[in-house]
Amino acid sequence: MTAARAYPVPDGSFAGKVILLTDGADPVSRGLAAAFAELGGDVFIAADGERAAAGFESVGRPVDILVNCIWQKTLVPAENIPLAQARSVMSRLFDTAFDYSTEFARRRQLARGGGSILMLTEAVELGLPGSSVTAAASAALQNLARSLAVEWAEDAIRCNVIATGMIEGRDDPAFELAEQRGIHPGDTVPLGRIGTVDDVVAAALYLCSAYGVYFSGTTVTIDGGENLRHSLGGPPFTAPRTRMIKP
Repeated sequence: MTAARAYPVPDGSFAGKVILLTDGADPVSRGLAAAFAELGGDVFIAADGERAAAGFESVGRPVDILVNCIWQKTLVPAENIPLAQARSVMSRLFDTAFDYSTEFARRRQLARGGGSILMLTEAVELGLPGSSVTAAASAALQNLARSLAVEWAEDAIRCNVIATGMIEGRDDPAFELAEQRGIHPGDTVPLGRIGTVDDVVAAALYLCSAYGVYFSGTTVTIDGGENLRHSLGGPPFTAPRTRMIKP
């Protein structure tokens, strides 16, 4: 018999709530979908590439919680990224979140029901050499969330962000880089380990639940303190381009 997972909110916290996720393929997205459902929520996953209006119509019911969770991370020197490719990545990450968030707001404003938006991004405080477009999109989403939190406050629509570092199970090029350098990924993190899906899920559930109703415009960084490592003494510096090129 499998032991029940411990969540930071009580059973039934999302009973009667409809949750729409913009992605269901990433391990974090799958973990979130399972957790919301286990806690009573009705969970829907938007089809890949589907515009927001069609996505909400396919649900067929008012959506209470929107989770923008499309994730993409590659490792390519910026000068080797064609403009068309950069635009494609930005469109997938930023445009999709903007499209779904504004459609969500329009519908909640008409219903006068309030709601919660959560955006999942990369933690970008240190910059992400080799992932310049992803980093730019993540920074844009964090600032977008802050602006929307203020703009839609009178509509009782909250907007928050979870910015993640390395998470187990993801196809993160940082893991391969660490292996090439002969180190464990967790050795670059002050807490000494990489994050887990459950670490992200716990924070997401709290922010989207009744316990997080006074959080809005907030970015919660889940990276084990990695964004602080410059002041704690990290591994020896290696030029980013050197790290991007396989031996």
